[in-house]
Amino acid sequence: MLTLKTMNHYIHNLNKNNFFYSNIVTLAYTQFGIDELISRGFFLQKCKEYPNRNSFVQHIKTFNFPKEVEDQIFQTRTFTPMIFVPGFTTKDKQTTYQMEPNKSAIHFINDTLGITKTNIELTYMTILIAWEKALALNLNDTPIFQFFRHIRNAAAHNGKFHFDKKVIDQQTGYLLKKAEWKNFKIVSSMQNMPLVACDKNDNTNFWDQGDLVEFLLDFENHYPQLNQV
Repeated sequence: MLTLKTMNHYIHNLNKNNFFYSNIVTLAYTQFGIDELISRGFFLQKCKEYPNRNSFVQHIKTFNFPKEVEDQIFQTRTFTPMIFVPGFTTKDKQTTYQMEPNKSAIHFINDTLGITKTNIELTYMTILIAWEKALALNLNDTPIFQFFRHIRNAAAHNGKFHFDKKVIDQQTGYLLKKAEWKNFKIVSSMQNMPLVACDKNDNTNFWDQGDLVEFLLDFENHYPQLNQV
């Protein structure tokens, strides 16, 4: 049986001149912040539940984390220094909506579905922003452009493919225009199919987040004029 080797690419090594570079790194940096919030919340919650060091260690071991993850948890005494804490200030400077990282982390763990749902929402936002950026350039209508259009529509419809009647041949039921990229092909029968995996065990999705990054990096190869923008 042939085993495929995973290829790791690092965000800091991406070409800064790539048309969608800022979109990709913003998604990566923001997701790192969310991961930090979740890690902080998990750690603080477990410390409160198991104040005794031995009971804490034994409880963490029940999760069967990889050894490197366990080591990080057991060595942790604090998280990111709070040199800068995110806040949102109104234009008149009279009101600020400020974060308290530790309390926000606990709320995040308790009040949301966690890392998956929040990160996927960020992925949808990235797709929408990147699409508008490309759309403004009046690019030629090609199969990869149509592919991008349908990916964008899925992102705008709660992460599920959505085809209006105007894009479907009413006689055949097929899409009027091809929508293809590499070995991915979008067809009308994918109506309501989820775009991105919301669970590591979910096999019903069309894409995963890495496919989006690869797509944005490759899109420029189909439109050389983007190198001049």
